[in-house]
Amino acid sequence: MFSSMHYLQSVEDRGEFSVPSCYGNIKHDNGGSSLTFEHPLDDVNVVDLKWIHDFVLKSLEVLYQVEKWETLVSLAIQFNAVSHERYTEQVTPLLVFAQRQLLLRVLKFKGPDVAQQACARYEAEHGEKITCRNFVGKQLKINSSATELIDPGDGADFLRKLIDAEYSHAKALVCVPVDVTDTLRCFRETLEKSKYHSRSIRHSRKLLSLLLAQTQDVLQASNQRSLKVQALHTLGSLLIFAGKNRAAFKCWCQALDDIFRKPDVLQTWKELGPAPASTASSRTVPGSRDYSEAFLSMVGIWGCLQGAVVSAKIAQFIKSLDVGKRTDCCLLSALLFQGLLRTTLPHPTVERSYAQYEVSQLLPGLELFSDRFRADLCSVVASLYYVIRELHFVKHDLIVLPLLALYQYFVSGICQDLVRSLEARLLKVEVLTDLGFFSEAFHELSQIFYGRNMPCAISTGCKATGKTKTLQSFDSGKPLSSKENIQALDELINKNMPLTLMTIGQQHLLNKFYFVKAYFFISVAATINCVPDSASRMPYLGPLADRNRPNLQSLKELYSKEDRGSFCQFTRARNESILSTLKAVLLTEAEEQLNTLVSELEQPGCGSLAKCTARELEVMVRAQLQLAAVALQRHRAAYSAAIVYSTLRLLQDSKLFLKKGVRDVTENPLSPGASAAENKDDPEFLDPISLNAREYFSIHLWLRCRLALVTAFIAQIRGIGIVKEDDVTDCMGLIKEVCSEARGAGDAELQAELLTQAVVLGLQEKHLKADITGHLQDVIHLLGGREFLSPQSWLTLARSLVLLDDLTKAERLKESPPSKAEKLNLLTRAHSILTEQMLTLGETIESPLSDTEYASPLQPLKNVYLPHVMLLAKIKMRLGHTVAKQVYARHRGREPSQWLPAMRLLETAWRLCKMAAGQEPEVEAEILFQKGKIERQMLMEEKSPSSQLESFYGAIQLSLRNDQNSGLIRDAYLEMALLYFHLKKPKRKTSGLPSTPKPLPRRHSSLRDTAASCLEMYSTLAWIAIRAAAQVSEAVLAVNLLIGRKNTRDDKINQLALSNVPEFAILDLLSSYTDYLLDNYQVAFQTYYPSLHQSEDVCDGTNAGGKTQSRADVTWVLLLRYHLHLQRTNSLGKLLASATPVSGLSLPDDTILTSLFNAELILRQKEVHFFLKKFLQLYSSSCIEAFPKELLQGLENLPLSEKDSCESSVQFCRDSLSYSSSSCKLTSSPSNVDVSSEMATQASNSELCFQWYIPPLDRPPKETEPLVLLLYACNQKPLRIVDVGRPVGDSLRVGTLWLSLSRVISIHEKLSNLVQIAELSLPATPEIASENLTDMEETEEKSTDKELENTIAQCCSEIVALLSDGRESVPLCEVPFDVSLPNIFSLERLFDLANGCVVPGGSLFDWMVSIVP
Repeated sequence: MFSSMHYLQSVEDRGEFSVPSCYGNIKHDNGGSSLTFEHPLDDVNVVDLKWIHDFVLKSLEVLYQVEKWETLVSLAIQFNAVSHERYTEQVTPLLVFAQRQLLLRVLKFKGPDVAQQACARYEAEHGEKITCRNFVGKQLKINSSATELIDPGDGADFLRKLIDAEYSHAKALVCVPVDVTDTLRCFRETLEKSKYHSRSIRHSRKLLSLLLAQTQDVLQASNQRSLKVQALHTLGSLLIFAGKNRAAFKCWCQALDDIFRKPDVLQTWKELGPAPASTASSRTVPGSRDYSEAFLSMVGIWGCLQGAVVSAKIAQFIKSLDVGKRTDCCLLSALLFQGLLRTTLPHPTVERSYAQYEVSQLLPGLELFSDRFRADLCSVVASLYYVIRELHFVKHDLIVLPLLALYQYFVSGICQDLVRSLEARLLKVEVLTDLGFFSEAFHELSQIFYGRNMPCAISTGCKATGKTKTLQSFDSGKPLSSKENIQALDELINKNMPLTLMTIGQQHLLNKFYFVKAYFFISVAATINCVPDSASRMPYLGPLADRNRPNLQSLKELYSKEDRGSFCQFTRARNESILSTLKAVLLTEAEEQLNTLVSELEQPGCGSLAKCTARELEVMVRAQLQLAAVALQRHRAAYSAAIVYSTLRLLQDSKLFLKKGVRDVTENPLSPGASAAENKDDPEFLDPISLNAREYFSIHLWLRCRLALVTAFIAQIRGIGIVKEDDVTDCMGLIKEVCSEARGAGDAELQAELLTQAVVLGLQEKHLKADITGHLQDVIHLLGGREFLSPQSWLTLARSLVLLDDLTKAERLKESPPSKAEKLNLLTRAHSILTEQMLTLGETIESPLSDTEYASPLQPLKNVYLPHVMLLAKIKMRLGHTVAKQVYARHRGREPSQWLPAMRLLETAWRLCKMAAGQEPEVEAEILFQKGKIERQMLMEEKSPSSQLESFYGAIQLSLRNDQNSGLIRDAYLEMALLYFHLKKPKRKTSGLPSTPKPLPRRHSSLRDTAASCLEMYSTLAWIAIRAAAQVSEAVLAVNLLIGRKNTRDDKINQLALSNVPEFAILDLLSSYTDYLLDNYQVAFQTYYPSLHQSEDVCDGTNAGGKTQSRADVTWVLLLRYHLHLQRTNSLGKLLASATPVSGLSLPDDTILTSLFNAELILRQKEVHFFLKKFLQLYSSSCIEAFPKELLQGLENLPLSEKDSCESSVQFCRDSLSYSSSSCKLTSSPSNVDVSSEMATQASNSELCFQWYIPPLDRPPKETEPLVLLLYACNQKPLRIVDVGRPVGDSLRVGTLWLSLSRVISIHEKLSNLVQIAELSLPATPEIASENLTDMEETEEKSTDKELENTIAQCCSEIVALLSDGRESVPLCEVPFDVSLPNIFSLERLFDLANGCVVPGGSLFDWMVSIVP
């Protein structure tokens, strides 16, 4: 049809065939395809003739299998006619066989003779004989008139007979040529025209495959299974090179089945291992099942080698598009390779033990590679290295360690290949760094420096160098601030290039060494939870500019301080300044090394980066990804996103991924022949290093870059600063897009990482709680059912379980009270995962002795840099919190021992938190707070004879120095107040204290002769604690209202303050990733510190790349909004964790305050807080005040029986206070830090303070309805507390009162409505309420609305009834205080459960004091 319509040019005329040929004839066939363009077979513009040829042959094969002979003959004859029998060698044998089968069928069904069939009838009618060459286009007719009559008989039987007769009649007739003699004649004629070399090469190729295939049958019949496996392995390799992947896959799968003597081994190999060990969590980790030993016992040594190589080839050549299946094949190969380490020699069986293990001898007395068909050394080494790299790409680093030891033995001990040995050691450093094994990675680097355990690179006869000084070892059991570790890092930084690498002189090894060293520094810096030292803040002016090292303090100076005795002070102070400087030095050193590599490729004469070779592109991409990680640690999120974005563009536009025709035109459009000559002589395709570099560019790299882009976008705080037109990035849409790519590639672990980023984004942008929990459940579904996961994915799974428990626990508890196991199900599962992982990573785990205890790592830890340590501390804190709530709900008696399990969990969590390298002070503060609550319960139940207050002190101090968690600080003060209220109560005689207050001994000679009683002292301490909690609430309200104050809006930022604004704040507010993009896929970092006092006609700045940057303004309002946004984001986890009220009254939930994913945001909040406190006076005066030092005197003035046990508490608190001042100075805090709290200890007027609290572990006096505890503190005259031991007389009153929560909420709602009415009805006072309610003076009485007074009187009557505590109260007929707007504001705030209020002296004060019991 195409030929007749002139769409397709015919190669040969019709001739003796019925149609012309587009294929030509057999004379055109040379036995294969040429390396140059062949017309028309290579021309696929209209019709793909090769595809049609393959499709027809496949159709003939299927027709042969289903025995459709007549259709097969018709299709074969037509294809022979169309191709003019060019492919008669493949088609005609099937045609002849089918014709003979048709003749037999006609004979079987007693059909008419061939002379009476359709072809003969056509010849009789038209006088033309039908042959296999003129059959096309002929219309044949079947004579169906001669039918046999059938007796009707029974109806059903007649129908069956009729169908059978018609079937037999149809089978007896044929309408295709069946002249076998004529077909064979045509076949011989065509073969005589064929070329000898064409038949020769086809026959040789066929014999090569047929010989192996026939040999398999012989070996199968002879029961030679091992030889059959070798034959199948070889045949599969030949088929792969022939391009027949499906046939090769079939051979290799059959080889694996024969090795294990089990069917479908590739899918069921996990069932062949040992039975899983039973664990409490019903989960197993790979280390608990030794597959390798089981495989060795099943298949033997060479069976393991054959199976490992075969499964590795399946992963490399067959499963190249599915990451999940490819990883499974590599895992099977890795376990089979490890079988060689389970032989007679006692090699370690734990994978972690191979971190520093060297295989010196594998199989003594046995030559492993004596027969190359049984085990080929080259194939084994290549397959082993592929498995190592592939598993490292997907972060299965732990299982890689024994493979690297085995690979080192092969290339160093057997092959004596120094280059491959160095490549393996550099890769091992990267693997160990990924695992957090910094001691072992440092040891491997020292091995490279001194050339130990490597093939000798120095020829014989050369004089050996003298004894060299070894590097100071790095100890993973000690913190980074230790002298040994700082010295080790300093020596590594100052160490020159290893002599071995310089002797070899191969550039790719030098590049890898730079990468590995920089990656080690970046990974170590990532364990430091702080913002890098501001001294490292400098503009990055691009690769061509002169970049000098910032003026940082050297590491040698840091560790030399310890010798001068000043280092211990910083150890107590968490080493914040030293760690900040250390992080800056490490990041700067890594950045310099990476920029050196990048600058070599970005020289002006190098041309476009898109045209660079595979080796150069690998250097550029690896360097850019690590530079993006450095920028992210410096909190330059937009700059990090720009680096990754430019890298993705470079990968998309690189010539390596363009089609040949497109690449030729792109490289030299003016000279078409140049690219062909260049490709012909290009040595890159013959260079093994370039070929290995090409393996780096896989789907792993693309997805890794996409994940880095998502992470960088999410790290930037958006929506607060100036939103640019080109910076409307849909992060959630990007995550969904990359998730779809990961799902298509079969990479479940990376998909889980992306969903985790979606969770982080949801927490930051306040997405629906259902969406966030849905993402977490998807992560658990993806990872929960897998036995083999990377260490990073185990951490992701554990974090998802913990966060899901945080977000759903309150809802689950409110829906139906679950059992103890159900309450802790998610947490215990995460706890079990972490302890098993820490055991796998080398820590010693102490098993629990009872069901109420949990496994814990033995201390001191061997590796404090594992991220598992801090996560385990968070989980144990949550377990302790939940167990304490269970004790509260279950036990009604006063048995102190019931709190011990929760206390042990919190103490363990606190120790782990202090030992972890990446310390998070906000987590430690919450652990201390939870611990203090339980200690107070134990004290109230007469267990502890002393008041252990250091937990609350430590929690408050840590929070003040770091995250400024107002909720935690306020609750800690109120818990302390409740403790003092308890100490006020008379003790029973069993407590060892007198039933009446005992006079205190004289402290100093200056004190009054008669000391205050214990009752007065505890009342004073409670008064201070309640007022300190009130000051926290006042500070939160004041900071939130700063944006609306006129002074804040009008006050300009001076140049000194502007230069000290945290860099990340300016970048988050003003920058976008597009600001850093330059031409030729380059990026340039630029600082944003504009001068606000420039005139408007000053020209805009221009960066190094010539890109114009407009001037942007930074205002105090913008910085305050940024700070408040960080505060709200960090507290969003608690809001989401609270149960959603469905109907009725919803109690406030006692949830965990700290989240799992906001450590970096808390660092930013801390830095911005200290900046504002130093440079903005309005903010400094509105902050939470320091801890009142007068509370410490309470511990010093305890009775003698308690004083001795509290000395440690006093010292702890004094150390905390002294550090509060020094640490603030180290973190750029105000220079005028005062450790006293004025509001808490000083009242300039008569004041009444209300604070509301629901103690989570205190049982109210009645449980018929929800109750809330009112803590009030009153002084009826001005008061200043200097010494709590001095008596204050009767002017000070404190107390508590349990009240109905629903009635308090109802009163507050009515008062809130009353405030709105009063704002419209009463005259306003200038500058009221929003700035300082306590300083307002009451306005003169004016005429008020009678209806308003009645409403106020009604509210006051309800307040009197509420506070009467069940006593009868008379409704009020008139307002008991002066009706003014300030009084109504103060009354409403008194009953605000979230904040409370302090009411100054006046008519409202007098009335409230009169009704408070």
